[in-house]
Amino acid sequence: MKRKNVIILVSLGIVLVLASLYDLLAKQVAIIDGEEVVRAVCFGGTVEDLLGKREIVLEDGDRVVPEPGTLLQDGLEITIKRAVPVSVTVDREVKTIKTAAHTVGEALEDAGLKIEAEDIVEPGMDSPVETGMDIRVVRVTHEIFAVEKEVPFETVIQYDDKMYKGTEEVLAKGENGIVREEVVVAFHDGEEVSRREVKEELLKEPVSRVVSRGTMDTLETSRGTVRFKRALKMSSTAYDATFESTGKTPDHPQYGITRSGTRVRPGVVAVDPKVIPLGAKLYVKSLDSTPDYGFASAEDTGGAIKGNKIDLYYESPEDVRKYGRRNVLVYILE
Repeated sequence: MKRKNVIILVSLGIVLVLASLYDLLAKQVAIIDGEEVVRAVCFGGTVEDLLGKREIVLEDGDRVVPEPGTLLQDGLEITIKRAVPVSVTVDREVKTIKTAAHTVGEALEDAGLKIEAEDIVEPGMDSPVETGMDIRVVRVTHEIFAVEKEVPFETVIQYDDKMYKGTEEVLAKGENGIVREEVVVAFHDGEEVSRREVKEELLKEPVSRVVSRGTMDTLETSRGTVRFKRALKMSSTAYDATFESTGKTPDHPQYGITRSGTRVRPGVVAVDPKVIPLGAKLYVKSLDSTPDYGFASAEDTGGAIKGNKIDLYYESPEDVRKYGRRNVLVYILE
């Protein structure tokens, strides 16, 4: 009987020892896989060993916390963050990656993409990653360009009461200046989006154009002082009523008739109506030593009379031949 009791006592001792060892060596671990929580008891090994025993498969991009090589400890929580697909547009290419990152910034880092401080990331770097989201990275660069530009000169008018009204003289031609600009150009993915001037340097000052403009509006003639609206320097020729000048013979119904319908006579001149209106009263002053043509009336036109040209009527073909071409000052009278 005594022997039997000893055996029982020894067995109970062994059980107690084993129970103590079990409590000492057993480790209770929680595996959190998305919404699923699995609790396990193990006696050692690593996180990777436990996942293998539980046949928990990790796909590319899945993240395990703590690291797979971590030794198991009692009360350890193993969290599996499953990778989700996202689309990343960067450097004009679209890439699909799988990531278990919590934020867009972490996802880009996991993908090995370097993001510079000025780059634009949409959604923002701190935005949470969602399945199927589109992430766009815009590369922002800046370049500095030097550009030389002309600075237009100004025209300065000086009024001269000794010059006839309508006449002017250029005293200084004027020259454009030159300015050098430094411009910062911003590019988004290689395309210009803005430019900003950061520095300007004047290399050459512009030189003003100076014009002397007449204001005198009276003219002394053989008939006394007359007032005029303006004076024009013009190239003058002479014509008569003959076929050589007009292309019309005496039997032509328009022979000797002006554009205004009047008959030609000394004092009638042909003009360009865009310069001098038909019907205007004029005074034609010679600019050389020859006598002035004098008072005239703009009543005719001519095919070759364009711009600042005037054709003076003479009765004599001989006078026409002698006249040639001369510069005159034509006053448009009031």
